[in-house]
Amino acid sequence: MPPIRTLLLFALLSLQSSPSTADDGIQLIGTTAIPGDRLDLSNDSRTLENGERVNRLGGFSALDFAPQTGLLAALSDRGPDDGAVSYPCRFQLFDLQLNPGRQPAVTLTLKHTVLLTDASGKPLTGRSTILTADSQRGRRFDPEGFRFGPQDRVFISDEYGPEIVEFNSSGREIRSLPLPPGLQVATPHGDRKVETEGNSSGRASNRGMECLAISPDGKYLYGLMQGPLIQDGTRRDGKVLGTHCRLLQLTLQGETVAEYVYVMDSPDNGNSEILALPDGRLLVLERDGNAGDKAAHRKLIAVSLTAATSVAGMHTLPRDLSANNIRPVTRTVLLDLLDPRWKLAGKNMPEKIEGLTLGPQLPDGRQTLILSSDNDFESANASLIWVFALPPQPAPTGTQNR
Repeated sequence: MPPIRTLLLFALLSLQSSPSTADDGIQLIGTTAIPGDRLDLSNDSRTLENGERVNRLGGFSALDFAPQTGLLAALSDRGPDDGAVSYPCRFQLFDLQLNPGRQPAVTLTLKHTVLLTDASGKPLTGRSTILTADSQRGRRFDPEGFRFGPQDRVFISDEYGPEIVEFNSSGREIRSLPLPPGLQVATPHGDRKVETEGNSSGRASNRGMECLAISPDGKYLYGLMQGPLIQDGTRRDGKVLGTHCRLLQLTLQGETVAEYVYVMDSPDNGNSEILALPDGRLLVLERDGNAGDKAAHRKLIAVSLTAATSVAGMHTLPRDLSANNIRPVTRTVLLDLLDPRWKLAGKNMPEKIEGLTLGPQLPDGRQTLILSSDNDFESANASLIWVFALPPQPAPTGTQNR
């Protein structure tokens, strides 16, 4: 863990006056907000090409909680203005305190800012136009998924490559895990439309590996694409339309174990995050791209891989999965964030809900679930944190070998 140069401690008051409980036992125990003009602990007072401060706190694209330390990690994405500036990528570590039934119910205190560097110590930047001289693919970096791994390691998925990179706890790259070549584009470009139209396969521009999970036993990584690959969808006006998304299961060494098909509810949606649950299922945060009253889809989908067909090695998915004996993952809605009982929908619903992690257990044994918004580093927009409590799980009966 890097040393703390300056202590910037702030407590954030809960915005939820009273908790809401659903008929299924799920409870919203509290919300809080990080003001958009807060600064992180990097002590970097420079300004970016657009005049924004380098050390502005926000842009959270992923969350993960470490029970051993009680720290909540919040990963910032590639920076303000959608990759137009040379933002040094980083993640933040907060001390998290939950006090259900009291005010504030959720308290965050910023403890560390960890800057990300490559193996040589060079800062990883989110500028979309950066391409290295020795590689067509380049090393621009757009961190979107974050998970703590074993032995003080951290795994981060990059949307540009896509790639999954292993870092040490100080933010220095250890290695990049190999991913199937069908996910890569042959000719990267800083312009989204040019990049998508100029390639016949690979991830669609800005629709790469948005989502990352690690199994509870720490043996496997799960990477889910935000949308369909170019070869698995239909290109129109520089965009790739479709609902069939690739979900990869990998070892921590990057070996592909299986590859599945996750079918979104609508081609207008995208996948924001994936989380591995203790019962063996995965949880996917699927949403549309609208904000406020126009937001129509904000769901947490519980996913089972049990009966799904692995499509590993298949370059192009057939349009009709069932006719080709391909079974996608099974999906069940666990939580609809637009349900009126949560009182989250409406004009204040942010466009981007992107962070998702299991939090600490409550004193009564219930497991918490934490979500966060991405404020795009806008000083006028707060980063929102929502904490839910899941219903108690029934105790297992009998014994079972695992």
